[in-house]
Amino acid sequence: MGHPALANKESRLVIAETIREFLHKSGFTRKDLINRESHNLSESTVNKVFQGEFSERTLIEAILNCSFRSSTETCGENKEPNGYRLEVDNLQGTYLCVRPLFANPTNLNAYMISINWDKQQQCLVFEEKFRSDKKYTQQGTVQLPFALPFMYLMSNLGSLRMIILSLPIDRLCRGIITTVSNSKGSIYIPVSAPIFLKRLHVEEEQPEIGVITPDNPSYLDYQDILASVTAEEFGVFVMNQNPAERRRGISVVS
Repeated sequence: MGHPALANKESRLVIAETIREFLHKSGFTRKDLINRESHNLSESTVNKVFQGEFSERTLIEAILNCSFRSSTETCGENKEPNGYRLEVDNLQGTYLCVRPLFANPTNLNAYMISINWDKQQQCLVFEEKFRSDKKYTQQGTVQLPFALPFMYLMSNLGSLRMIILSLPIDRLCRGIITTVSNSKGSIYIPVSAPIFLKRLHVEEEQPEIGVITPDNPSYLDYQDILASVTAEEFGVFVMNQNPAERRRGISVVS
């Protein structure tokens, strides 16, 4: 019986697009596949792969030593999805996490997050550490949406919380956290804020953590990175605009 991921043309085209992305990131071209001495794939066979015309007998995955089937199909099964595992290995490590303190946004909340591979769940998981507000410590799974340069940190303790981050650029992941806050006593309200993670070389770096006030030596550095979330469009906070204000803005520009 054929693999369910190859059962229809749409699924095969998804796999083909993933292969195309993999080749691009790895610096390979279609000609590199055709010209390899370790196999006898013709140019027409390789081209058919990118048109979604292939079966399990096609050796593309074996040639690249990588599986391009959906990671969700293997997550939770008692086997390791080779391609997915290879893709996420470079995300494992210890990160500094910084965001505004919800109760007083002038101050910053800085703590650690570890991201590691969980053999039982067969996916990446995260765990917060050394939070000054320990009762809010979270852990959960890391989701990687197909063909998007983002990762989602989904909490599974207490209130549902989601962090959407760019994949690391110079060890920095930037994005938005969305959760609920009880900064007004017993009243909970939804809240979103910029956030960043910085991957650490544990033995070499000991960043400042806890509540970071404006007089802290690390404050300006942390604040500059948080400001870059919106300044460089790693996240956007959208508000509706009064039509009159929009027209006035257009007239000023013109």
